[in-house]
Amino acid sequence: MPDPIADITLGASILGIPSPLSGSLDIDAVTGLLVSSSLQLDVAGVQVPLLDVALSTNPTTGITTVTGSTLASGLGTGVTLTFTGTSPPTVTTSISALGAPVVTNTLSATAATVCYCTGTRIRTTRGDVAVEHLRVGDLAVTASGEQRPIRWIGHRVTETSRYTDPHLVMPVRVCAHAFGEGRPARDLRLSPGHALCLDLMGEVLIPVMALINGSTVLQEEVESVTYWHVELDSHDILLAENMPAESYLDMANRRFFAEGDVVDILATPDGEATSRTHADFCRPFYAAGSFVAVARQQLQRRLPELGWRLEQLEPWDGVALLVDGRRVVPKTRGLSACFELPAQRLEEAGDVWLVSPTGVASAISDSRDDRALGLCLAAVVIDDGLGAPRAVALDDPKLGEGFHEMQGDHRWTAGRARLPVELIAGMSGTMFLRLDLHAPPLRRWAAPEAGEYDAAAEDRTAPPALRLVS
Repeated sequence: MPDPIADITLGASILGIPSPLSGSLDIDAVTGLLVSSSLQLDVAGVQVPLLDVALSTNPTTGITTVTGSTLASGLGTGVTLTFTGTSPPTVTTSISALGAPVVTNTLSATAATVCYCTGTRIRTTRGDVAVEHLRVGDLAVTASGEQRPIRWIGHRVTETSRYTDPHLVMPVRVCAHAFGEGRPARDLRLSPGHALCLDLMGEVLIPVMALINGSTVLQEEVESVTYWHVELDSHDILLAENMPAESYLDMANRRFFAEGDVVDILATPDGEATSRTHADFCRPFYAAGSFVAVARQQLQRRLPELGWRLEQLEPWDGVALLVDGRRVVPKTRGLSACFELPAQRLEEAGDVWLVSPTGVASAISDSRDDRALGLCLAAVVIDDGLGAPRAVALDDPKLGEGFHEMQGDHRWTAGRARLPVELIAGMSGTMFLRLDLHAPPLRRWAAPEAGEYDAAAEDRTAPPALRLVS
């Protein structure tokens, strides 16, 4: 049997959300094909195997879909899982009977942590040492003050373009002092699944990707990154740039690293945490739920202290259409905008992309909505000045990539939304595209001006107090 690159496991106890579907999938490392499946459906407390399981990946969107069926009568005759490349990945489970949805759940997959970026300083008995200069046998000083020997170091230069969803491997930056004075002492860069240790009524591990707020914790779009892991003889908490963060925990992903016996070019730096339980970690591990919500609130409350300010953008700031490599800006009035475009050129150029800044509701409020939200659309109208204006239904199936699901009478974009050329079929001459907003864009945190926070505090490395204070 080929080696799997993914062991996707679903279950309420792991994902933290009730789901009627559980089990796992193994995917071949070379072909990307399904090797085996143990998915099963909960029908009135009875586990029913999922039959005829098949997997397919859209090469354009990177979305992987798994389909299957069950003979169970009454609950559902068809099951579809859609794995969407977000951070963390989103899993949507739709169970249908006679073609109509019966149960639809949206879940978040989780990944374990392993990697630091080049330059990250790790506390040792010989001082704070850049991770690339550590040696096997060095004594790491843990967050509890213990001295523990490093038993293995792995590294890997990762080209993000190799991955269907580059955000699975792009680093996350935790800005200096994001969690308090000197925590971290300098900007800390980690792999997306790397867990930080926070004291929230007891110490817990939370993957940094669950804490992204677009301001003091943000993901960086890079072409390549070098990741390093530091392994002790058992899982523990290191001090990285004075910030408590976990050491490497083997998640069957050692082959990601150049030092592994076999190197898998498609492996990710973060293993599959769904194969583990709390007992495998040195602290309880949470990728979602109330602990994550509290940690995000603490980050948000810290922002004004660091000089960040909430600002409301003008409705159309940064909004444009990308047409054949050309940026087209609109004429605007209030919550309405009009773009003027040559229909003939559009048919030759192909799809048009609507781009805009994005905001995240959970970064500015107590909302748990962590989607990237661009424009809140109320109407889309196309007019060539000859025939009657053509309204595009917001739930038109052509509006897929870059659009979130409908919410009542409006629909959010995700910052880069595709407007397919089919929308202008039959039009000629000059075309006008009108957009009406249901509401202004979300407010966003504006970065502090230089000098608003004491930059001299960068190298403060006193042992940190781990507790986040309300």
